[in-house]
Amino acid sequence: MADISKRIKSPRRERGDFAAKTAAYTLKSSDSGTIYKWNSATSFVFQLPPVQKALKGVFFDFVVQTAATGGTGHAVSPDSADKIFAPGVTATDNKDIYFATASDAVGNGFRLVSDGVDGWHLIFLNGTLSQEA
Repeated sequence: MADISKRIKSPRRERGDFAAKTAAYTLKSSDSGTIYKWNSATSFVFQLPPVQKALKGVFFDFVVQTAATGGTGHAVSPDSADKIFAPGVTATDNKDIYFATASDAVGNGFRLVSDGVDGWHLIFLNGTLSQEA
């Protein structure tokens, strides 16, 4: 009997790795499945990798571990040619989404998934997001 195990692709799994960051960080596609935590009272940005066909299905989770008390608020930034598709947000290239300092709270969070073409889609949300002007 032939061994077909090498021909069957394993489904993408949620690893559940946690990474608490205290300053700006650029994500890599290999970080997919990681739960990133904002762990600083000073606002900072997670930079998403550029969307491409090979990134279809790549996802990142973001959670506020320490609420921002200064700056605009904890943010996620797409590549200059990518959009973020989310409720209450206009899908426009290169516009950050963020938890404004006034509404930033421990436990706020969301997941973004790459569509492999146009940008990142918000799958779940806890909290209220704002968008860069």
